Amino acid sequence: MAKKKPQPQEDAKALTPRMKDLPKEMMPRERLLKFGGEVLEDYELLAILLRTGIPGCNVMELAKRLVDHFGGIQKMAQYPTKELYAHIRTVPELLGIGESKLISILTAIEIGARIYAPTPKQLKKALTEPEDVARLMFSQSTRLAREAFWAILLDRRLAPIRDYPEPVEITRGIGSNTIISPHVLFRPAVMFDAQAIILVHNHPSGNVEPSTEDIVTTQVLIEAGRQLRIPLFDHVIVGRPDVSPFCYSLRKHERCVF
Repeated sequence: MAKKKPQPQEDAKALTPRMKDLPKEMMPRERLLKFGGEVLEDYELLAILLRTGIPGCNVMELAKRLVDHFGGIQKMAQYPTKELYAHIRTVPELLGIGESKLISILTAIEIGARIYAPTPKQLKKALTEPEDVARLMFSQSTRLAREAFWAILLDRRLAPIRDYPEPVEITRGIGSNTIISPHVLFRPAVMFDAQAIILVHNHPSGNVEPSTEDIVTTQVLIEAGRQLRIPLFDHVIVGRPDVSPFCYSLRKHERCVF
């Protein structure tokens, strides 16, 4: 009797090694405990979160597919929750990823973002150093694939004001050569009686060097602040925490007349 021809799915299962068949020293959990998380690749960390694979694909291969498809964990984190889930469901090689696995991924992304979230002590500190401004912004800025602008409203001590200590998002996704309207920037400062403002925007590439448009726009806003008697104390460009330098102060580098 002729042997039954294996189905494509059966072939895939036969060709895909099971995690339990791999040497113990290659298992990501064991490597994490023995060597520490810093030695693991992105896909290995992701494999620990996913726990199991999908039919025809072990968890390590599935994690590699995810990382390769999005171009890294950081780019995956830039998707809003609903968009990430909807996108994964349209990719054939990722169709086996269900809600449970996605929830694990989203939870890890949120935990990562909250690591950079400002503490109550940071929100009361005078923001005279651009590095402190950048650290205050990382929980928001590192998740964006496009540029956004924020205003940090300050009191007389140059600390975030008590009534609105969180940065106020002014605009998102505009072109790098778009000038921010002064009335849009200073409106929240007037509403909350701020005594000064720090303007912040992100460079998702990690290169924090200001463009000509950044410098010209900043000088326009400085003059507007003088007219309103709400000085623009600084304009800080924030990059990524894993790239040095991770911020740039136009005030500190004397690129504008503050």
